[in-house]
Amino acid sequence: MFPHNPAPAEFRYDILIEDADGRDLRLESVRDLSTARERLPLLAAQYPGTRLLLRNRLTKVILAQSEDR
Repeated sequence: MFPHNPAPAEFRYDILIEDADGRDLRLESVRDLSTARERLPLLAAQYPGTRLLLRNRLTKVILAQSEDR
């Protein structure tokens, strides 16, 4: 399905913050989904009033987002 299978050590998930212009800026990259899901609310608490996204780096699918906006 995908042209390349990522190595186990590669980052697979990005946590992004949406800026005022609607662009997504990368805050962190992590290797496993459980760590990414743990980090999302911790980072969201540091950036109140902004939306953070958890995105699969390979497929670009948004897996979760913070509630703040």
